[in-house]
Amino acid sequence: MAFLKPYLPTLAEPSRIPVHGVPAPRTKLSHAPWKRVTHFGHKAHFLAASLMILTAKRTKRCASRQAQESATLPPLQRLQRSLRFYSAIIPVLGQYIFRPWLRTLGVEKMGEDELIAEMDDWGSKRLQEALLDLGGFYVKTGQVLSTRVDLFSKPYTSRLRILQDSLPPVDAESIREIVSEELCGGGDLSELIRELDDEPLGTASIAQVHRGVLNDGREVAIKVLRPHMEPVLRGDVANLKLFALTLRGRLPVDYYPVFCELERALDGELDFLSEAQSALKVAASIRHNALGKELEAPLVVPLPIPGMATRKVLGLRPSAFQDAVSRPLLRFDIARCKANSYHEATMSNQKWVEPLQTEELGIDLGSSAGKALGRRILEALTTAYGRMVFSSGFIHGDPHPGNIFVLEGGKVALIDCGQVAQLFREQRLLVAEAVLAAAAYDGSRGMIELLAKCVRKFGVTFFEGQADEDACAASVALYLFGEKDVVFPGGYSKEEFSDKSPLRQLKSFPMELVLLGRASVLVKGVAARLDVAWSVAKKWAPLAKDAIAALCSEDECRLPAWALSSAAHQGASGSRLRFRDAARGCAALVRRWGTEKAATILTSSSKEKSKD
Repeated sequence: MAFLKPYLPTLAEPSRIPVHGVPAPRTKLSHAPWKRVTHFGHKAHFLAASLMILTAKRTKRCASRQAQESATLPPLQRLQRSLRFYSAIIPVLGQYIFRPWLRTLGVEKMGEDELIAEMDDWGSKRLQEALLDLGGFYVKTGQVLSTRVDLFSKPYTSRLRILQDSLPPVDAESIREIVSEELCGGGDLSELIRELDDEPLGTASIAQVHRGVLNDGREVAIKVLRPHMEPVLRGDVANLKLFALTLRGRLPVDYYPVFCELERALDGELDFLSEAQSALKVAASIRHNALGKELEAPLVVPLPIPGMATRKVLGLRPSAFQDAVSRPLLRFDIARCKANSYHEATMSNQKWVEPLQTEELGIDLGSSAGKALGRRILEALTTAYGRMVFSSGFIHGDPHPGNIFVLEGGKVALIDCGQVAQLFREQRLLVAEAVLAAAAYDGSRGMIELLAKCVRKFGVTFFEGQADEDACAASVALYLFGEKDVVFPGGYSKEEFSDKSPLRQLKSFPMELVLLGRASVLVKGVAARLDVAWSVAKKWAPLAKDAIAALCSEDECRLPAWALSSAAHQGASGSRLRFRDAARGCAALVRRWGTEKAATILTSSSKEKSKD
């Protein structure tokens, strides 16, 4: 601060404030013009110095906070979290070996089915409590497990669904401090926001969302990054990488490269400026087909409000949150039970009950109305992801049910564009060929070789020693895009934990294929959960044909959907004008007119008084 010393006034010598480095004369202020100018110069330099001091302090405070946020966990804390994870997971896994062994010795008296049910019930409770307690990236791992109804029993998938949107929230005061620092420079929130609800609309592993009202009356969904999460997440990924490396060859897939890629993807999830840009790209992608034609969006993507995006705070148009019946897709599996809420039902000691009805909408999923709703949800998701893949190659990479909302009238919304992937021209062509081959798969050797060729070109490699590597590669493609009842070639199994799973033979595969696989597996999982027959390959086949026609054109290289001129002219993607929005806009105009009219009257009266 030494460079500021010449500009700082002292109480002892108020007239010695320098102007442009020259000390002012030791004279009292008078009404002489030059002295009045000098006095104003003193004030200007004093204000400038004060602002420089405040800016320097704020910059130092922000730099210190940013350093704390981006720092990695100390080794001791990482070790503690790792030990807590292992102490919870080892008993869960170990019981499936130890207790059946005790049963063969006659120590366990239960029947096989009863024993498995009890182990699943105890193991799912223990795992849920451990993941909730640890938080961080372990929660994201639990979110993925909760969507795999084809692999894990109902107690696991049901209890782990709470990890998708119902985590313990950060206190409201901390949230207000973060929003104030990011959007108002540490000042009062009233500069920008009239209301900010203390109760969050949803809580997740990285952020939570609060409803707010701007000073002009617009509602906004404000997404806030959880404080001090970055070092925890990065430490957890390092632990999970070590876990995957230790169990390499014993898990159905080599998860080490997956966690390495997810570690790199964290940069986008922890930066809401990047997420705001991604949301615009996803919204543009689902509104165009592969030929560049603009169509109606199959679902809603909440878009960022201009100017309300920083690294830690993101203001969104609340398309997915303002409907009275808006609910995450995961809530459609909640049964009517004695507990007062989903959270209480999950955390209580009572056994989990079989999901029967959609409590919020009062629709029985087994009825014709429930089936129609299920098909509408699947149609929206399948069409949206098909357009993402083939119109631009820009894919929303985190499609767990907590990020999918069902709105009024069965409309679907897709939120949280933090984790994305970009498929480029050659990759999109390979996906198109693989989808068409999977849709037409007949078990012939030619089809197997075609699918294997697409998989290898995508960058997938396999461990050596395969009896029929083409069959293994083709089975991977069929796992991603094939029919529900398709038979894998070469005797490979669709069960991931089977020794004959083709996924066990994977040596490496690109992150883009992982995220694309998550999308296709999600749609299959939702179809299984809603008990609706559905084929991803057949639904995507027309889009794949258009993509091949568009991308292989010799006349021109088509722009991706997000780069088209029509992509810039979009409102809230997939939304329609509502009466309440129109009324709110009219009210804002009336208020503005009234304010300006009152200002004009006051100005006129002031002028008249000055003339008098």
